[in-house]
Amino acid sequence: MELTENQEMYLKILDEFIEQEVQPRIKELDVQDEYPVWMQQRLAELGFTRLVAPEEQGGFGESMTTLLLLIIRGCQVNNTLGSLLNCSNNANKLLSFANERQKEVFLPRIVEEGRFMGMAYTEPSAGSDSKAIQATAVLDGDEWVINGTKSFISYRCAVGSWQVSAKTVDEEGNPGISVFLVDANAPGVSYGAHYDKFGWCGSDTGDVYFKDCRVPRWSLCGTVNKGLHISLSTLDGARLVIAARAVGYAEGAFEKAWEYASEREAFGRHLTDFQALQHYFADMYSSIQVNKGYLMHLVSELDAGHSIGKGGSIAKLNSTLMAQQVCQRAMELCGGMGLLKDFGLSRYYEDACVIITGEGTSEIQRNIIFKALQRERR
Repeated sequence: MELTENQEMYLKILDEFIEQEVQPRIKELDVQDEYPVWMQQRLAELGFTRLVAPEEQGGFGESMTTLLLLIIRGCQVNNTLGSLLNCSNNANKLLSFANERQKEVFLPRIVEEGRFMGMAYTEPSAGSDSKAIQATAVLDGDEWVINGTKSFISYRCAVGSWQVSAKTVDEEGNPGISVFLVDANAPGVSYGAHYDKFGWCGSDTGDVYFKDCRVPRWSLCGTVNKGLHISLSTLDGARLVIAARAVGYAEGAFEKAWEYASEREAFGRHLTDFQALQHYFADMYSSIQVNKGYLMHLVSELDAGHSIGKGGSIAKLNSTLMAQQVCQRAMELCGGMGLLKDFGLSRYYEDACVIITGEGTSEIQRNIIFKALQRERR
């Protein structure tokens, strides 16, 4: 695709940041499971946290296409970098449902400070089944009192506000699920130790606890008992972001394997001289391009104001599976070197395995796609 002048400019700025500040610390980022606060601060200073936010809200008003191109580039190098580049999209998510008070309090944290609006939905017994949550919110005068535990929550150190789902009861006594915006440092909010896990090094993933957490009445997003609609309404763009990160992992792993195979010799020949390995590279490259092309098509539709329907689920499903397969093949092509942490290839595979569950598992995406097909054929 042909890039705009702005896209070329942003990619150049990002490449300079990667070369000068990220690459010199890449082994540290790959090994030390600590959230890189410095990276978040630098991206804010460089203006990336304002990228797609509307100009009238302090942003640059860039397209989602531009954002995805940057995320792909970031994930070719480091997962956390790719994730943090998505911060500005949180502004648009917030603006899609927030009241004026919520915008006033929480929007500057995104565009000015580069802090996420975190999604505190998943619970120990409620992941894909969002209706099974046990957290509660009870109205007490002019405050809501929230109690519950949220699990498997990533980038907790980067969050300025939490979008929290909780069981509620409306004025007529009807039960439902509502969503609230909660200050990350509000009294009653606490954090457990981060998980020692596979992949996503430095993501600070763990539990978030809400214990008699009192928030103002205006913290309610939308109306009581209508929280699921709010959470689901932002998933189209979110799934494209996940697909972009997956494409970035695959491209990063491909380039790493290509560089190694082009230099490594066996039986007096470079690895890339063997036809079987040439076919592997051809298959990897083709899979990446097909998924990237479909992703760019969908995001252009989104930028044009069109609904992408089941497309987001198709992109998320296939790109994440593709990334896992490409990254695994890249490791195999590099033999024992591919298994070494210092070589820097195994992290792509680890991250690709993790991202399959983000924004809905592969099984959930298949459910969405099949149900959409059923509706279209009735």
